[in-house]
Amino acid sequence: MTMHTYDHEERHLTRNTSTRLRVRSLAFAVGVATGFAYLLCILFIALAPQAAMRFFSYILHADLSGIMRTVNFGSFVAGLLFWLIAPALYAALVARFYNSFSTR
Repeated sequence: MTMHTYDHEERHLTRNTSTRLRVRSLAFAVGVATGFAYLLCILFIALAPQAAMRFFSYILHADLSGIMRTVNFGSFVAGLLFWLIAPALYAALVARFYNSFSTR
């Protein structure tokens, strides 16, 4: 997002603060929260892999008992980057849609 777009958005938000979402703030918050959830998940898998697979089998309604996932540094970093960036971009898109629809 360019600075001009950001300034325009900030000026617009100050006029319509009751119904507008701050796109950057929401994207950042969602990215950090999802990244934290990923860290908890990866710790669960690393410390108790069998219990993790049983738990995820239960909540996903799928048999994951035959799957054992090993966690290495590369898979950890790739997963963390994905779970920080992808949900943040999605939240920014949702906030933009919400802001554009809320003015109509």
